[in-house]
This record gives sequence, structure tokens and C-alpha cells, in this order.
Amino acid sequence: MSAKNISLNGKLAATFAALILIFMSVSVFVYSKATASAAASAEQEKSELLVNQIDDALQAMLEQAVNLRGFILFRSDSTYGDVFTNRERMLKAIAAAKQTAAGEPQLVEMIDGMQKAADLYFHELAEPQTKARKETDMPIEEVVKIGVNATKGQLDGFRQASAKIKATARAKSDALAAIRADANSDLKTTLLAGGLIASLAAAVLAWLMSRTIVRPVVGMTAAMDRLAGGQNDIEVPAVERGDEIGRMAQSVLVFKQAAIEKLRLAGETDRMRGDAERQRQTNDEQKAREEGEIRFAVDALAGGLAGLATGDVVARIQTPFAPQYDSLRNDFNHAVEKLQAALQSVGRNASAINAGAGEIRSAADDLAHRTEQQAAAVEETAAALEEVTTTVRDSAKRAEDVGNLVERTRLGAEKSGEVVRKAVSAMQQIEKSSGEISNIIGVIDDIAFQTNLLALNAGVEAARAGDAGKGFAVVAQEVRELAQRSAKAAKEIKALITTSGEQVIAGVGLVGETGKALEVIVSEVQEINHHVSAIVTATREQSIGLQEINTAVNNMDQGTQQNAAMVEEQTAASHALAQEANALDELLHQFKLGQVKADAAAPRAVAAASRPVASPARALTRTVAKAFGGRQASAAVPVQEDWTEF
Repeated sequence: MSAKNISLNGKLAATFAALILIFMSVSVFVYSKATASAAASAEQEKSELLVNQIDDALQAMLEQAVNLRGFILFRSDSTYGDVFTNRERMLKAIAAAKQTAAGEPQLVEMIDGMQKAADLYFHELAEPQTKARKETDMPIEEVVKIGVNATKGQLDGFRQASAKIKATARAKSDALAAIRADANSDLKTTLLAGGLIASLAAAVLAWLMSRTIVRPVVGMTAAMDRLAGGQNDIEVPAVERGDEIGRMAQSVLVFKQAAIEKLRLAGETDRMRGDAERQRQTNDEQKAREEGEIRFAVDALAGGLAGLATGDVVARIQTPFAPQYDSLRNDFNHAVEKLQAALQSVGRNASAINAGAGEIRSAADDLAHRTEQQAAAVEETAAALEEVTTTVRDSAKRAEDVGNLVERTRLGAEKSGEVVRKAVSAMQQIEKSSGEISNIIGVIDDIAFQTNLLALNAGVEAARAGDAGKGFAVVAQEVRELAQRSAKAAKEIKALITTSGEQVIAGVGLVGETGKALEVIVSEVQEINHHVSAIVTATREQSIGLQEINTAVNNMDQGTQQNAAMVEEQTAASHALAQEANALDELLHQFKLGQVKADAAAPRAVAAASRPVASPARALTRTVAKAFGGRQASAAVPVQEDWTEF
């Protein structure tokens, strides 16, 4: 089927369909490349995470070995604890690495090999050596030899396996980076080429539309102008077309034939003029009448075609022509009516599309705004409920601990009386021991005095010895200083013991008063235990209810996030549709189409579809109120069926 025989409505529809197909093809290709780039980026991050986890495991393993040697050398409790802390850290890093490399059996197998080497090193070397060093007095040389043969090469094997895993992960990361770079390059190239192709296609389609519609109309107008000027040998363009313009050309061709027929009739009139004066006069009158009718018809058709050439398809030739030429007026009016109907149909469709696109865009924007608010509110609610759930769970546990602590406190308070009595006896023994310690400190003071004298005599003898006794003189001086400090410390301790004896006597009286106070505390602790038991029961019920609410809110949060993503895609599509509809409407405004009735069905449908529905947040509010306040809190919450906040 030739393009010249397709109607104007079909040409417009085919043009816009071609543009839409080009844009959809480019969009699909861009989406596929963007998806590939995102997938490669995610895999690359996973490889980098695996490298970091393997590095952490290797560092923990090396620090474990260093801490083991430090404990064997210095026997420090902190170093002993670091050995097992780094062991746990290494195991956690390896477990995390296994989870990261879950989809790659080769890497998982190498990680298992690392863990086997680490386990063998720990159980055959680290654990036996630390146990022997901590619990026995075995010499360091023998401790170091424990498990050396069984674990020989395990630490090097651990390093080599970690290096191989990191090399594999880095190679994969580099390959994924290359894939992502290629995808991004293809994406940029596609966007640039797609834009150029779309622009070129739009220009070509505009040129084809101009060639198939505007140019024939302009040519037909020029032909009518020449025909009106008396040139009957013109060629009417677009006669072979089967669309509305072809039918217009057929009408103009009839007008041309009528003009030629007019000339032929004028010639016959001239030949018959000599037959009779009466016949000549009659013929002249008929000729004048026919010329007037033809001139009127030509002028009317020329005016209609001139208006049609400027895009005015509303104008009609209202005044009838002569009966033999009136068919030209009817054909012209019929052709223009069909053209107007076709353009009005396109205009109505464009207006309906434009109105619907505007309403869809507005509704999509509102829906996107409400969905964003709903997602934010649900996310905040989920976070708040998570915190409340954790707080209540901790409160329940702490309440139970408090109950147990109160019970133990009661038992301890009952036993405290006996302890106080024993404390009085012990303080009396302490007073007696203080006297004995004073005597011992007197002896120490005498020993320090004698040591000071001996050190002084040794210094004198060293001075007599000259250069040979310098070293001994230094030692004697240090011994003298130590003796002086010992004497000073003995005096201070004696004073402190005297003061302590006085304080012990005062403490005996205070302990007696403490026993009486403990009897009062026992009765009060029993009452506190009763109240704490009730608090524990209520808190446990609240914790269970909040856990169920937290699960429901998390499910709602996941659904809301998915809805928000879908609404963003719908909003972008509605904006694109509105832009295309505006472009079509601007193109149709070049024609004068008369009054076009707007289709109001689409706005009503959009308005009906955008009515708010019942809010799930109200049900959540009632559930929380019921969990914490019972029926009274539920009754205090007002119920609203329509909601717009989300």
C-alpha cells in the first residue's frame, strides 16, 4: 500500500509510533547496560570485602602467634588473654569470609584450608604451650618445643592460602571493574547515539510530513491561483493520491475542466453570433451569466483553498453556485469537512491524551509524595518500635535480675547479723594482732638502725681501700639509704597501727548498729521482692506484644519501600507521556479546527482512582495502645476511615 493512499490520521499515528519505538528501544538497551553495571559493581564490592576479611584473619593469626611468644617469655596475664581474643577474632573473620564467598566453591575450599591450619596451630601448639607455661614450672626451652613438629609449616601455609585467596579476589575485582567500565562506556555511547538517532528520525519524519501534507497543499493553492488567473493549461498536483488531499485535487481538476469547458462554450458562442442578433443577444446574456457564475465559483474556490493553505479547515463555501457548478462547491466542502473531521479527531485524541497525561502526572506526583512520606513514617516507626522492643526486653531481663538480686539480698541480710557478731570478734583479734605487729615493727626498726651502722662502717672501710673499694662504697651507700627508708617506713606503719586500733574499737560499736539496721532492711526487702515480681510479669507480657508489633511493622516497611520504587518509575513514565502529548497538541494548534469537546471521562477516572483508602497506621496505633494501656487506651484513639498522610 502506497504512503500516498494512507489517510492523514494514519500518517500521524505512524509517525508518532515510529518515534515511540525508537525511544523504547534505546531505553531498553540503556536499562540492560545499567543493570549489568550495577551487578558488576555489587560483585566487585563483595570481592573487596572478602580481601578485607582475609586480611583481618591473617592479622589476627599473626597477632596470636606474637602474643603466644610474649606470654611464653614474660608470662603476662594480659598477653595470655590476647592469645584467645585473637583466636576468636580470627575465627569470626574466617566465618565472615566463608559467608561472603558462599557462591564460589574454590574460595570456600581454600578458606577451609586456612581454618584447618589455624585449628592445628592452636590445638597442637598454642593451647598446649600456654597451658604448660601457666600451670607448670616447666623451663621455657621445653615449653617452646611442645607441638613444634606437629605444627611445622602451618603458619606459612596460612599465609600462602590467604595470599592466594586475596590474589583470586583481586583478579575477580579487576575483571568486574573492566566489565563495569565497558557497560558504562556502552551506556554513554548508547545515550549519545540514541539521542542523535532520535533527533535525526524526528527531523526525517517532520520532513516527510511536510512533503506528504504541506507541500501538496501549497502546490494546489498555487495551481488554483494560476487557474483563477486564466491559465487553463496548469497541472493539478497530487491527483493520484488516495487520501483527503487527493480528493481535494480531484475537485480542483473538475474546476479546471469546467474552466476549459467555459472557453469551449465561449468559442461556440462566437461562431454562433452571426446566425441571428436575437440569438446573439441571448447567447451574450447566457455567456455573461455563465461567466459570472464561473467567476463567482472560481473566486469562492480560490478563497477556500487560500484559507486551507493557511491551515483554516473551518471555512466553508456557503453561497450556492450555479446548478451545473454547485457540485464543485459540494465536493470542496465535503473534502474540507473530512479533513476537519480527521484533524478534529486527532485533536480530540491529543487533548484527551494531554489531559489524561497531566492528571496522571499530577496523581503520580501526589502518590510519589505520599508514598515517600509513608515510607519515611513506617521506617521511623519500625526504628522506634525496635528501640522500644529492645528497651522493654532489657527492662524485663533487668527486672528478673533485680528480683533474683532482691531475694539474694534478703537471704544475705538475714545472715548479716551472724556476720556482724563474727566481725566484732575478728576486730578484737585484729586489735590484739596490732599490738604484736607493733612489737615486730620495733624489732624491724632496731634491725634498720643496725644495718645503717654496718653500712656506715662498710663505707668507711671502702674509703680506706681507695680505688679498689669504690664499687663497694656505692653499694654500702645504697644499703644505708635502704636502711634509712626501712626505719622511716617502720615508724609510719607503727603510727598507722596505733590509729587502726582506735578505729577498730569504734568499728565494733558501728557493727552493732549495722545489725539492728539489717533487721529493718530484711522486712523492706521482702516487700520490694513482691512488687518486683509483679513488674517482671507485666514487662514480660509487654515484651511479647512489642515483638509481634515489630515484626508486622518490618513487613510493612519492606512493602512500602517496594511501592516507593514502583511509584518513582510510574512518575517518570507519566512525565514523559505528558511531554509527548504537549508536543502533539502544539503541532495540531497550527490548524484552525473550530470547537472541540473535551473528553471528561479520563479526569473522572483518575480522580476516582486517586481516592484515599484506609490507613494501616491507624491499626498499628490501636495495637500499640492496646499493648500498653488495655481497653481504655484503645478507646481513647479516634478512628478515621479516610487518610491522606501516607
